[in-house]
Amino acid sequence: MEDRADVRLEFIGPDKAEEISEIAFPLFREVYSNVPSDVVEGFLRKTQTPEAIREQMENGLRYAYIIHKGERAGYVAFGIDAEGMYLSKFYLFKGYRRLGLGSWVMDYVERRAGELGAGRIHLDVNTDNAPAIAFYGKHGFVMGENITFMRAVMAKDLR
Repeated sequence: MEDRADVRLEFIGPDKAEEISEIAFPLFREVYSNVPSDVVEGFLRKTQTPEAIREQMENGLRYAYIIHKGERAGYVAFGIDAEGMYLSKFYLFKGYRRLGLGSWVMDYVERRAGELGAGRIHLDVNTDNAPAIAFYGKHGFVMGENITFMRAVMAKDLR
């Protein structure tokens, strides 16, 4: 992993669930502007309310702010499940994309997965999100099966 003094993860607990939720709603609307708004709103209500975030944390997901030069650049959530390391959320604010922060975070998650003995990292991706699919592909992830109308699994074997 490239050592960068200008980026770090700031792990947070359930007491910050409201903050993450307040960030998530506008960020998701921007990232998924091509998705019908009722679908985005349903996803947000299911996964990014303070209650849902606290429940995810209780079930082992670790949420962290991505900090770049002292500013919040986005957030990430990941944890171990039956299939390996699950990268549940990974979002950067518009002004922080294409600065190498995403690659740094991916390197961190991969290193952490190895430390925890995970043999693979997997995530769900919007099948219309070409930039995300390209980014994950660049980092060794392979497209798997569709899990819903607009979502597919991507995975990277670590062994």
